[in-house]
Amino acid sequence: MDTKSQLQGDSMNDRINALSDTVNVTLHKTNFTDNHVSYAKVKRNTAYIGNIVSMILEKNKVLDRETLLYSAGLLRNAILDLLKSGKAVDLLEMGILYIKPSGSISSDTPDISDVPEMTLGFTPSDLAVESVKDITVGADVSIENVPQIDSLFDLHLKQSGQNLSIGHTVRISGSRLKIAGDEDKTGVYFAPCSENGTYDYDSTTWKSIGMDNVIDNTTGKVLFNIPQDFTSGTYRLIVKTAYGSGNRINKTIRTGVYQDIVKLA
Repeated sequence: MDTKSQLQGDSMNDRINALSDTVNVTLHKTNFTDNHVSYAKVKRNTAYIGNIVSMILEKNKVLDRETLLYSAGLLRNAILDLLKSGKAVDLLEMGILYIKPSGSISSDTPDISDVPEMTLGFTPSDLAVESVKDITVGADVSIENVPQIDSLFDLHLKQSGQNLSIGHTVRISGSRLKIAGDEDKTGVYFAPCSENGTYDYDSTTWKSIGMDNVIDNTTGKVLFNIPQDFTSGTYRLIVKTAYGSGNRINKTIRTGVYQDIVKLA
C-alpha cells in the first residue's frame, strides 16, 4: 500500500460543523416544589474533527490537513483497541474514558452471567473542568412552560434511545406534554433534519402523526403510533400544544423540541 492510500484508509472523516460563537442556554422551571427553582441546560454546539484540525492549522503552518487527520485516525484506532481490551483510557489529559456495566442486576444470587453488557462513562479532568469555568453565556433563551421531552422509549424494540420503529408504538416522557388545542396546529411532529440536527422551522415541512395515532395523552407522557407511511431517516421530534392546566386551553401554542436527533427505521 502506498503512503497516500494508507493515509486515506486510516484518516478520520474530515467532518466540519458550523459553530456558533456564543454559548446558548435554555431555562427550565421545576414544578416539584413550591420554591422558585429553575435550571439551565446548554444547547449543544458540537465541534467535529474538521473543526479541530482547522483551529490547529490557524496556529501551525508546518503541518498539513491530511497528516493531522491521519494522526487523529491513528489515535482513535489505538484508543478503540485499548477499550476493546478492557482498559480505561486517559483522553489527552482531558479526562478518563472508562468501561462500566450498562445497568443493574435484578437477582438475589447474581453470578458472572448476570452482568449486563458494557457501556462507557467519562470523568473529566481538572484541566478540562477549569477550561470552561469562565465561559460567559452569550444568549439566554427562556423556555418556561413549553413542552419538555426528557426521554423516548420504543415499545417494539423495548429500549430507550433515539432509534424508533416505523409502524410501532413510542412513548415520550417529560413535562407539559399533553396535546390540546387546534388539531391542525398542535400534535406530535417529526421534522426532517441533517446529520447535525438542523431542520426547517416551517412546520408545513414536518410530518404529523395525527391525533388518531395518539393512544395516551397526559402532561407527563404521550403514547403514540408512528404511521406506516413515514420514511426512514433522521428527524427532530417536536411537540406543539396549547394545553394550560385542568380544562384550560391557552391562546398561545407552545413548542418543545427533543434535544437529540431521532432515527426512524
